[in-house]
Amino acid sequence: MEIKKIVHIIDFQYIKKNPTSSKNTDMHDLKVIYNKVKSTLQSEAKEYFVFDGNFKNYPHKPKMSDLETVSLAITAECLQIDSENYLWAKLEKDYPYLFKDLPHRTSYNRRRRSLVDLISLSNQKLSDVLYDINPDDTLIIDSMPIPVCHIVRERSSKVCRHESRDEVLATKGKNIIMNGWYIGYKLHLITTSTGVYRDMLITGANVHDSYFLKLITSKDDHLSGHTLLGDRGYIGRATQLRLFEEVNLQVDIPYRKNQKDFKKYSHAKKIKRKNIEVYFSQLCDEFMIKRNYAKSFSGIHARINAKLTAKTFKQYWNLKNNKPLNQTKHALAA
Repeated sequence: MEIKKIVHIIDFQYIKKNPTSSKNTDMHDLKVIYNKVKSTLQSEAKEYFVFDGNFKNYPHKPKMSDLETVSLAITAECLQIDSENYLWAKLEKDYPYLFKDLPHRTSYNRRRRSLVDLISLSNQKLSDVLYDINPDDTLIIDSMPIPVCHIVRERSSKVCRHESRDEVLATKGKNIIMNGWYIGYKLHLITTSTGVYRDMLITGANVHDSYFLKLITSKDDHLSGHTLLGDRGYIGRATQLRLFEEVNLQVDIPYRKNQKDFKKYSHAKKIKRKNIEVYFSQLCDEFMIKRNYAKSFSGIHARINAKLTAKTFKQYWNLKNNKPLNQTKHALAA
């Protein structure tokens, strides 16, 4: 006991004599990251913010412009702040000078949900910049579950299940990785083989993976002239033939072993296809995409789009600073 007391006193004296110095850097600072996001959107997606930072000309200018709203939504996801209540408390306490007239949190939530298409356009613009610098003729498609409640609350929970309000209803689906059934959505995603975002779709959990392919048309010219890799869930000769003839998109799916014309799948393609699994893992770990507090589809839709845009922005920042493209966890450290 005496030895422990001596050690404790020594440690206490050491701390007293050598107090921890305050940070002199802005590492992962909200203001710094917000300015990075805002300046990037102003330069790369300026055609969307031509009306004094707004997407359209408002009769009465809002307290926060569309540019500021989108930038703040992306910044919050970059900092893993997925609670607007916590975000607003942090803004009011630590950054009162960042916005001259900070609106009410409810107003911000409504604006962000209404600007979900603008967030998606910004994501597409940044991904186009990444793609133009490093063009890739190989695309990867896959899906991941987005639960909104546990299966035990199937009958009691009404989250995202109001037919009059929710554009896409949360449904019951089964996922092997989650080891059972869940209530929620399914995120369908298309990326390049290097992990750059190209397209996405959110459906109910009971929708088959191949449904996304059926929605691709000749208007999706950003997918034209590519080879699309997927798992066996996307097998469908009629759909593959239509995509090849109409979209000039070649769907390359591994054969089932019981198929008559079975051919062994290339090992190089298997390695490429695993890259989207890394993308999904980063969305789960770094952006907590499966942790959603929204009570409606519009809220979840806005959150997911903001997370995907934050991921693309971090990739853009890595490329700008000559860092590995997909090492995004500490991409914005000052």
